[in-house]
Amino acid sequence: MRRLIALLLTIILTLPALAQDRPRAGLMWNRSGLPATLPLVVQTLPGRDYAVFLSPEAGGDPVMAGYIHGGQFFRLLVPPGTWTVRFAHGTDWQGEDALFGPDTEWTQVEEPMTFVASVARKHGYIIRLIETDGRVRVASAGPLDLCQGLTVTTEVIELDEELEEDANRLPTPGLLRLEIDLDTRNRVCG
Repeated sequence: MRRLIALLLTIILTLPALAQDRPRAGLMWNRSGLPATLPLVVQTLPGRDYAVFLSPEAGGDPVMAGYIHGGQFFRLLVPPGTWTVRFAHGTDWQGEDALFGPDTEWTQVEEPMTFVASVARKHGYIIRLIETDGRVRVASAGPLDLCQGLTVTTEVIELDEELEEDANRLPTPGLLRLEIDLDTRNRVCG
């Protein structure tokens, strides 16, 4: 009886090592060569996880991938361009090659999505995935525009005190230095 219990414990303890842990939510990789600065927000239901893939509109291998824990808020910054957005989903993550194993299902946004930025605006998307009749589908895919504002803070510093310490400089009364701090803020455009 002890041998049976020891064997069962050994099997139970080694099973988690065989299954691959699911990745943390967020960016898995970016092979686009472009900076990821534009928002993609995805809303999902709990019960399964998702891997999102961005591929060029004309086709080809994905250039970016992210991992989504089902039911949790998900935001990914993506590079500018027009991308086909696909989702692999399932319950048992088996790695980047096998995804969710033979039970991997796929869902795709019908139209390619164009992510662009201008001086005052970033254009991204919000995608909502739902489950109907046991199948995951895209319920909505709408624009998400972020307006960018710039805050400039300046400070004038009189340099006389700083320069007095330098014996090699002649005194220059009234010399000032202007320090400028720039800060950008994003908000959803209304």
